[in-house]
Amino acid sequence: MIRTKSLLTVGLTSLALLASTAQAKVSPEEAAKLGKTLTPMGAEMAGNKEGTIPAWNPDFKIPEGYQGPGTRYVDPYADDKVLFTITAENANQYKDKLAPGMIELFKLYPETFKMNIYPSHRDGRFSEFAENNVIANATRAEVVDGGDGVINAFGGPPFPIPQSGVEAIWNMLLKSGSHYWQATATDVLVYRNGSQQSGRQTVTRLAPYYDPEMTLNAFQEQRLPRLYQTVQTLAPTREKGKAVLAYEYINPKDQPRAAWSYTPGVRRVRRAPTVSYDTPQGLGKLRTTDGSYGYNGSPDKYNWKLVGKKEMYVPYNNYKFENKDVDFKELLPQGHANPDYMRYELHRVWVVRAELKEGERHVYKTREFFLDEDSWMVMQVDQYDNRDVLWRTTLVNTINMYDMPGIERRSVLYYDLVSREYLAADLFNKEPVQPIVNQDPKQISYFTPSNLRKIGVR
Repeated sequence: MIRTKSLLTVGLTSLALLASTAQAKVSPEEAAKLGKTLTPMGAEMAGNKEGTIPAWNPDFKIPEGYQGPGTRYVDPYADDKVLFTITAENANQYKDKLAPGMIELFKLYPETFKMNIYPSHRDGRFSEFAENNVIANATRAEVVDGGDGVINAFGGPPFPIPQSGVEAIWNMLLKSGSHYWQATATDVLVYRNGSQQSGRQTVTRLAPYYDPEMTLNAFQEQRLPRLYQTVQTLAPTREKGKAVLAYEYINPKDQPRAAWSYTPGVRRVRRAPTVSYDTPQGLGKLRTTDGSYGYNGSPDKYNWKLVGKKEMYVPYNNYKFENKDVDFKELLPQGHANPDYMRYELHRVWVVRAELKEGERHVYKTREFFLDEDSWMVMQVDQYDNRDVLWRTTLVNTINMYDMPGIERRSVLYYDLVSREYLAADLFNKEPVQPIVNQDPKQISYFTPSNLRKIGVR
């Protein structure tokens, strides 16, 4: 039985007292903490008093054996041993450090679901370009239109010292990332009976917001999208040749998302106004458009509350999950991903709660986000339906992509706790060429409706 809504209310810091309305900038005195007691991204430099979360270590050496962009990442923590394992039998003693979605997975699959807890690592840093811009953003970036947009931000999270929930979610949306990304990946839908269906696509992204050759003034004056993206479907066969183009902006109210689609049977490029909000996406329709990657889209339908900061066991440094020699049947069995290939660590996360605004419609009434303090990456999302029932939970696997550099999202697990199906998306395990990051970027002319048809028919 799925429990009704039981959101985290204990163990939170005094940050829970912060106002839910958006605030502008922080004082120079507050911003001066960045690079001193706080990392450039706004995380606490110090570890916790128990020693179970280490201090931030900006010095990270690329492991021996890594052969460069487009090749497989070498696991720098392959020799780590499991500290302990959380199971259905002992989950109750760790519940203050588990999201409700994890507790529900233990209830649904008491015989097979477990969490192997490994030593925590906070190694490495983002690029100098990203860190310098984030520090500058602290005293220049502002939310506008009631939190629906951002101005005077560039190059990374706008609000490293957030004062509200909407600022924190904009940090997630604008987390430090790559200027260019191209990758082919597999999605695997696992049905309730354990059978599988797969798809495959190539995603190409160009992000002017992270362009090291650009400035804030140029970005704003040209009113550029923060992100151009194409998705080219390669499989299944019935979907092959479909393609989507999208433009994302940092102020969706002023410049709404623009999207186009190409379908081979129609042989026409069309505007795609429904590619937004709770439109179902992907195999099995287990995710909404704005639920892709945890959250993706305008924050305008929700009221956002910064609940506070909390220590939680979350997916982290999940190199092992990308093992190319493991068959998808073994990696993705019935019910949930194979726990032997998952890695969880104890980290501090920001807890952000989204409540649907009065008069708005969405399949999710409430969403609760758990954001990594070191990267602003979303680690897990719990999603509740309009009866306040926990419906779905999303887990995001991350690694240190040391050629970017920085913590970055990899595969994403979308669990439907009612249908007991799940989708494992963005699997690079079987790809001979790994994601290409910041190498030979496509020109903006590639990301146009006129070029979309060419992308689709390739």
